[in-house]
Amino acid sequence: MIILILLMLIARVAGVDAQSDITKLSVTYEVHYQKVEEVAKREKDLMRLDLGKHSSQYVSIIGEFLTKHRSDIIAKRIKNPYAAYAPLHDEVFKNTLHEGYLRFVHMPGWVSCREKMEGMFSWQLQDGDSIVCSYPCHKATATFRGRTWTVWYTLDLPYSDGPWKLSGLPGLILHARDNEGKLIFNCIGIEKGDGHSFSYPSSKKIRLVSPERMEELLIFEAYDIEGFKKYFDPTLVGLKVYDRNGRLISNIHWTAVPYEVFPQNHKKKPAKKKQTLGKAKIPVAGSGKVKVGQRINILLDGYPYLEYAVL
Repeated sequence: MIILILLMLIARVAGVDAQSDITKLSVTYEVHYQKVEEVAKREKDLMRLDLGKHSSQYVSIIGEFLTKHRSDIIAKRIKNPYAAYAPLHDEVFKNTLHEGYLRFVHMPGWVSCREKMEGMFSWQLQDGDSIVCSYPCHKATATFRGRTWTVWYTLDLPYSDGPWKLSGLPGLILHARDNEGKLIFNCIGIEKGDGHSFSYPSSKKIRLVSPERMEELLIFEAYDIEGFKKYFDPTLVGLKVYDRNGRLISNIHWTAVPYEVFPQNHKKKPAKKKQTLGKAKIPVAGSGKVKVGQRINILLDGYPYLEYAVL
């Protein structure tokens, strides 16, 4: 009985350890992305892909820095070296909770989607080679959820991984861009891992949704950030966010540029039929001055307008 209990405890510990990993290699990507359709200028962030023995995490370097030093920056004890950057609020974990699956997490709101990685991308190997971050690379393309991607991967780093959800090639993806140039990932640094551990966030706030629902929520967030905050976390309501021009973001309705495009989220709603409220005949004389949107005075025979004013 004692042996059986010990085996059960060992199995539980092994299960917990299987969810965490130790960084063997860290890859830094400079990410250029168009955030909203109304602003053509691309924002940029620095993202880090930590590769472990059996899993990986993809997180914002700037987001980590701001979280760690937020109070010092607000108090002006230190300067923000990333003032020109716009950190993304997305993270991706591959093979952390379950082998063969990835988890995409978006904050605030703590929404996540879980997807099976096998067969996610149908890569087509192309002719051509390049050098990225001193590594010889090969070219591949794939169309995935409304976007066509061109990537450069290296066989010298045999990790079937890459930035964001990109994966499934026989080497690490060091450069990627979509066909419209709205999303670009470029490797700018590769170094041996410092041995720090990582695992999937254990927050109980995380809500699991489908990829389609995730895109719908990101569209909602860009269009109505106050409504988004109220929907996910009422404690965030009242937190004012301004853009670089000093405009209150909650007063601006943006059109998001999502990484993935699901047609059902972009169907145009049928225009409402205009309802006729009434018809009136007017004399030909002076009719040329009538324009759409003008206010009119209505005189009725049964309503003494000289006494009660016109309608």
